Amino acid sequence: MLRASLPRCRSRRLLWLPAICLLVLSVCGPLPLYAARTGNRDVQRLMVQAYRYYTGFGVPRSYARALGYYRQAAELGDAEAQFIVAGMYYRGLGTDENRREAFRWFLRAAEQGRYTAESLYIIGSMFLRGNGVPQNYMEAEKWLDLAVRKGSVPAMNDLAFICYNGLTGKKDFKRALSLYRRAALQGDIQAQYNVGLMYAGGIGTPVDTVRAYAWYSLAASQGNTTASIARNALMPAMNWNDLNRAQALSVRLFREVEQNREKRKAAERN
Repeated sequence: MLRASLPRCRSRRLLWLPAICLLVLSVCGPLPLYAARTGNRDVQRLMVQAYRYYTGFGVPRSYARALGYYRQAAELGDAEAQFIVAGMYYRGLGTDENRREAFRWFLRAAEQGRYTAESLYIIGSMFLRGNGVPQNYMEAEKWLDLAVRKGSVPAMNDLAFICYNGLTGKKDFKRALSLYRRAALQGDIQAQYNVGLMYAGGIGTPVDTVRAYAWYSLAASQGNTTASIARNALMPAMNWNDLNRAQALSVRLFREVEQNREKRKAAERN
């Protein structure tokens, strides 16, 4: 169990590995113009038929039949078809939900360069947890690192967990703190608590009660009761000047998180 690998000093609650997110991938059939972009006529035919049944274009919509055609194209080595098949298994479209099959096809597509931040995270997360695939921390780190580069917040948390616990051979507290901070600024509540805990304990950074209070307070404001308890426990050792600085910092962090949230919403609309 990964939880058993957590450090017993200073940070017992830090980095319990969260369950894999139920990501909703936006997987849809490719446009009919796909046929003009590939030289394999069998793949062209299969992809066009799959698209028709996926969208109900000229035929009754049938995800099951679409999946059948996409899977045939995927078996022929088409990366786009492999990616779509993975998404349909992951969401249970035209078939029962099957994370193991989803992983297999996401991995094959990614190895050919077809991926998203979400699919990279799924691959890395499943390697990390040994969920449907043998547990492999080196593979997990590789795929999670790629997902982080694409901006995946859950991947930041998982990769930070690997770095914190030294699962690939050496603990890297500074990188763990950096990754948690990135996730925290994107609004991840558990990451905000973890950043506070690392500042409070001087893990990967000098002890900084002001920053610890600010991050705890930010997480507490979003409903993290453990962060609220930790924040209140710091107060007796703080003077009024430090407390005022900490509260001002927490407001600045809150505003930065809100700005980042608005940027993500704007990017999604575009």
